Amino acid sequence: MPHSVPVSKLMIPPSQWPQLRGEADVSTTIKILRIISEDEKLEHGRSTPLVFDENYSLLGFVHLTDLLKAVRHLCEKTDEPCALGQATNPVRELVTPFAASVVPEDSILKALDIMMDHNVSLVPVLKEGKLQGIVKLSDIFNTVAALMFNQVTPEEERALLRDFRL
Repeated sequence: MPHSVPVSKLMIPPSQWPQLRGEADVSTTIKILRIISEDEKLEHGRSTPLVFDENYSLLGFVHLTDLLKAVRHLCEKTDEPCALGQATNPVRELVTPFAASVVPEDSILKALDIMMDHNVSLVPVLKEGKLQGIVKLSDIFNTVAALMFNQVTPEEERALLRDFRL
């Protein structure tokens, strides 16, 4: 049952998620994310970098679209390369704080409630104020779907695919 699955079973450890310091400027942030993307950390649903202050306290996250908005005007001249070096404002100015958090023992349904209430797809997992991991909506969906799907017979499976798949 979903109510008995703790977020600790689904959370992705911080070491496997892109992390940035809030004092990094936008230009440096984009360069760092480009390097990280070559290491595949921006793939597989982990494309939202977390931003921390100097004490490693979680400030929130930054949307890739917000980073691109911050530099778009620097790329408008068609006869010149983008002047990304001019994007010197700190990334902390673009941070979106998390609406809420959960603790490792909380049910995935609590995390799901937060996601639905705030229309977000990520929730941080904190213990004593320190980041333990991130839980994603897609992982909760897959867990709930697996629990439901385990009750479907092979005949029902075939009928679902036949009747509703394009």
